[in-house]
Amino acid sequence: MPHDAETRDPPSTWGRWPHPGRRRAFGLTAALLLSGLILMGNGAYLKAKASLSQVLLAHAWEKTLQGSADARPWPWADVTAAAKLELPRLKASAIVLTGTSGQALAFGPGVMEGSAAPGQPGLTLLAGHRDSHFAFLQHARIGDTIRLTGPDGTPHPYILTETRIVDEDASMLTPGGTGAPTLALTTCYPFEGMTPTRQRFVAIAQMKDPPTGEAGGSDTVPEAKARSGAVAIPEAEVGEF
Repeated sequence: MPHDAETRDPPSTWGRWPHPGRRRAFGLTAALLLSGLILMGNGAYLKAKASLSQVLLAHAWEKTLQGSADARPWPWADVTAAAKLELPRLKASAIVLTGTSGQALAFGPGVMEGSAAPGQPGLTLLAGHRDSHFAFLQHARIGDTIRLTGPDGTPHPYILTETRIVDEDASMLTPGGTGAPTLALTTCYPFEGMTPTRQRFVAIAQMKDPPTGEAGGSDTVPEAKARSGAVAIPEAEVGEF
C-alpha cells in the first residue's frame, strides 16, 4: 500500500551525515579557523595599542627634551622615554623606552640594560616587536642612515653596515664596552611569524662620524670577545596597558 506524506520513507540523502572521522576533522578545522580569527583580532588590538602608546610617549619625549628627568607617558607608567630612533628613508620612527621587559616592549622598543648612551663609545642595544615598532627593519638596507637622539636632543647618525639572523642565546652582542659607537637593533624572526621563535634578526650600524680616536676601534661588535658576557635576547612577552 502506498505511503502517505507522513509515513513515506525519508530520502536517502537524509542519512548522509558525515562519518565520525569526518566530523572530527570538521570540528578540528573549525577550531583552527576560530583560533586564527582570535589571533588576528588580538594582533589588531596589540598594533592599535602600540600606535596609541607612541602618541603618548611622544608627549613624554618632548618633556624629556625640555629637561624633565622623569616624564612618564601616563600616570601609572613604570617606564620613561630614553631616546628617539629614526630611519629617514623609510619614514620610520619610534620613542625608545628604558628597559626591555615584556610590558615595556608592548608600548615601544627598549634599550637593553648596560647599553652605551646614544653617540657614546660601546654598543647601544635596542629590542622591539617584529610586528609593530621594529617591523620596518625588514625593509632596511645596508647603507641606510639611522638616527638615535638622546635626552639632550643631540641626534647621532649611524650607518647600517650588517644584518644577522641568530639564535636568541647566540646574539654575540654585549651592551656597553669601550669600542667605537655602535648601534644594534634586534627583533624576532621571521617577520611574518605569529608564534614564539628562537631566531632573532639583528641590524648593526656604526656611528657615521665618531669622535677622534674611536673610529675603527677593535671592540666594534667583537666576535670572539662578545662570546663572554653576550646577552640572550628573550622572546618579548606582551604586557597590559
